[in-house]
Amino acid sequence: MKNFKSLLLVAAFALCSVMAWADAQVVVTGTNVRLRTAPSLNSQTLTYSNGVNIHPKKGEKLTCTGKTGDFYQVIYKGQKVYISKQFAKPVSTGKTATTTTASQGQRYVVVTGTNVRLRKSPSIKGAIYTVNAAPVYPKKGERIKYMGEAGDFYKVNYNGNYLYISKQFSRLE
Repeated sequence: MKNFKSLLLVAAFALCSVMAWADAQVVVTGTNVRLRTAPSLNSQTLTYSNGVNIHPKKGEKLTCTGKTGDFYQVIYKGQKVYISKQFAKPVSTGKTATTTTASQGQRYVVVTGTNVRLRKSPSIKGAIYTVNAAPVYPKKGERIKYMGEAGDFYKVNYNGNYLYISKQFSRLE
């Protein structure tokens, strides 16, 4: 019975573990590298409205939010996309991906207003975050992962996208 309880405790701890990639980065090592919407060579590529592929520059550093198979999940211009590990390598920043648990202090930003805009940069003039050309408004009371601060804005991870929300319409917990 004691071994069974220990096994359950270990399993529960393992289930609570998540990868914290907020500060990890990868650098693009190739030219004309395609960014993809899913971790597969058969998935759609990131394109401009005219259908032309969007390519990050060789040497460009991208925030890495995870790994899936042969791909890194990265943030490119506020959008969560995937890049093949063949064309990117981890950057040694002193802040590396580490395993952590939710109980080790993940903080959240709570939305206190209604129709609060999420922005792509920490400015009232920053582009508004949209999905299919429609602004996305988090619900009042919604908790969003806190990633840092920039002036009058909190930096948050909203569904895998690094965005900004005004401190005027939110609070940190």
